[in-house]
Amino acid sequence: MPDTLTPEEAAEERRLWADYYEAMERVIEIIRREGTAEAAVPRIVAEDAIANRAIARIKQLHGLP
Repeated sequence: MPDTLTPEEAAEERRLWADYYEAMERVIEIIRREGTAEAAVPRIVAEDAIANRAIARIKQLHGLP
């Protein structure tokens, strides 16, 4: 599949990748500091949701299921 992103979509994709990696870094930091204790789980889940939304949009931009 050729890359057919507009410049705006390419910029959005770069921001989405940054969002994804930042969310994953926050998950790792939470786990390092607190482990997976019950109090940490909601924050881990929230960051995971941010990462999942970013990946879903990246896939959408590229026409992937």
